[in-house]
Amino acid sequence: MKVYPSGDIYILVLEPGDEIIESIKKFAKENDFHGYFFGIGAVRNPEIGYFDLEKKEYVIKSLEGEFEVTSLIGNVSRDKNGEVIVHAHITIGDKEYRVFGGHLIKAVVSVTLELFCGITRRIMRKRDEKTGLKIIS
Repeated sequence: MKVYPSGDIYILVLEPGDEIIESIKKFAKENDFHGYFFGIGAVRNPEIGYFDLEKKEYVIKSLEGEFEVTSLIGNVSRDKNGEVIVHAHITIGDKEYRVFGGHLIKAVVSVTLELFCGITRRIMRKRDEKTGLKIIS
């Protein structure tokens, strides 16, 4: 991962083999980053999900192969223990031009991933009793 500071923005360039969520967490810890991000690139074998409110858990779909990242958006926050939380949604397309999207569970960069990360004030999350999720508080 390469990091390029640019005013209130950081430009992150992830390289083949970098896992997206883990890379963003590492960057956030090293730079005390809170904020938002968006990006494009390419990944392989991603896992995406949606939150089943009744079961209070993510239903995960594993996809095999190479995919274009047509949109990756999210935010970086902390919980009360200071743990970095990355909340990301992704839209990806395959070679048949089919599109898949949802909550990004994990994905490995296959070619490159270019992220633009904007700084905000501290964003904190706490557990919501109704959903079981850590939401912005």
